[in-house]
Amino acid sequence: MRKQLFTLLLMTSGFMNPANAQTGEKLVSYVNPIIGTQKMGHVFPGATVPFGAVQLSPDTDTIPYEMNGKYNPDVYRYCAGYQYDDKTITGFSHTHFSGTGHSDLGDFLIMPTTGALQLNPGTANDPKSGYRSAFSHANEVAEPGYYKVKLDDHDIQAELTASNRVGFHQYTFHKSQNAHIILDFMAGIYNYENKNVWTFVRVVNDTLITGYRQTAGWARTRTVYFAMTFSKPIKQYGHRSYTNDVYKGFWRKFDVTQNFPEMAGRQLRAWFDFDTEEGEKVKIKFALSP
Repeated sequence: MRKQLFTLLLMTSGFMNPANAQTGEKLVSYVNPIIGTQKMGHVFPGATVPFGAVQLSPDTDTIPYEMNGKYNPDVYRYCAGYQYDDKTITGFSHTHFSGTGHSDLGDFLIMPTTGALQLNPGTANDPKSGYRSAFSHANEVAEPGYYKVKLDDHDIQAELTASNRVGFHQYTFHKSQNAHIILDFMAGIYNYENKNVWTFVRVVNDTLITGYRQTAGWARTRTVYFAMTFSKPIKQYGHRSYTNDVYKGFWRKFDVTQNFPEMAGRQLRAWFDFDTEEGEKVKIKFALSP
């Protein structure tokens, strides 16, 4: 009886219905990636392909794993990085899990901004205190392999898609002499103080950046390498380290925080600046390799 019931369910489902095969109906159009993004669904809505190494998706808050030396239970809601009820987006990172009930990842968060440079993410109650932005579900589109949203505070249209190992970003700016791309190496899911082991970045030329980040999460030393290309030359760039190392080294006598081709440390945030014309689209390709 159980075998007969299973066969009946397969034949009556849309994915196994011979009529769909005959009409050529594209069943992927029925997929809604937003389903499961609320409360404890633990689903991310961003762009990915089946078995892809890149899951390029928005993160809606930066909840720490611990507070005052104790586990913070609110962090469990952010296993996939996205909560439907949140009103802000902190950026778009390249690795996510869905439905696991536990998490890690959230590697290499990118956020486009304009105006005065801000390197901290700010808070949900005061998004303008940092680089995050308010957004509305009315201006959000999530489809299989594609995600789009308007970042209201920066008036930037963000579009994302992905291949097996590459995340593709397209950001539409207004005319600005202060357009920034923030690359936050401190951001992550299930973050705690010592999660980041080491980060290294090399600016190869005015459109290519390479590097890696090593973290201690589910895996004790998980290292992910990246290559990042821009569709237009960088005007200037820099980074800030958020660790206070006692040993400064001779090289610290030089200013390595701006337009210096190598960045290294445990807690880094980097930025890349551009001049943009009205309606100009800045495209980014971000490739990952384990």
